[in-house]
Amino acid sequence: MQNRYVRLAISLAAALVLTYLIISMGSSEKVQYRTVMVAARDIEPNTALGEDNLSPQKLPAHLVPEGALGSVPAGKLAGQKIWKGELLLQPMVRDNPVNLPVPENRIFAIPVNLKTASGLRPGDRVDVLLFTGKQSGGGEKGLSSDGESRLILAGVEVVRVLNQSGAVLNEAKGAASGSAAVPAVAEVLVTVSQANLLNVAANIGTLALARYLPASQPVAGVPVATLAH
Repeated sequence: MQNRYVRLAISLAAALVLTYLIISMGSSEKVQYRTVMVAARDIEPNTALGEDNLSPQKLPAHLVPEGALGSVPAGKLAGQKIWKGELLLQPMVRDNPVNLPVPENRIFAIPVNLKTASGLRPGDRVDVLLFTGKQSGGGEKGLSSDGESRLILAGVEVVRVLNQSGAVLNEAKGAASGSAAVPAVAEVLVTVSQANLLNVAANIGTLALARYLPASQPVAGVPVATLAH
């Protein structure tokens, strides 16, 4: 009986020593904290960043991501949408306003041929022409007398030019050349209404693009052209 009490006392003493060592080791490794800036509310792009929309918070240093800012960036703008509670990271901050997409704008793909596409560059302005009517093997260039061409959009911007495989053409290194028999695609920037018009036109006839010369301007009131024999 006495030995049992001795063993119990030794076990309790050992447990107390172990507990003391664990507490001592834990207290010697203090958690390091860092101050970070957090969005106090939703912040829209191009909004000035300041104390009215940012608040400081302290987080364990090992949880702070790389690039997190620890103070209000004076004179800076939000470069993107920042949600309430989100940490402010360096890539979210801009010196100058960013260009925001216009909600009503769309990208519309217009089928062209590689010969036409090789002359286009992103940023070029073009007129979109619609041809309707019968095509035949006879007559000048295979057009019959009831063929009709009309201008449906003027001065739209080319965004990208793609070949039949989807690869971007006309990068900075130089233009691509090709055949009128090889398909390609020109992507243009249009409004929703213009995209609707282009969709109708593409399903009733053939679309073509006329590229603007430097300093050229859209022309209003262009009459419909017909081919008469």
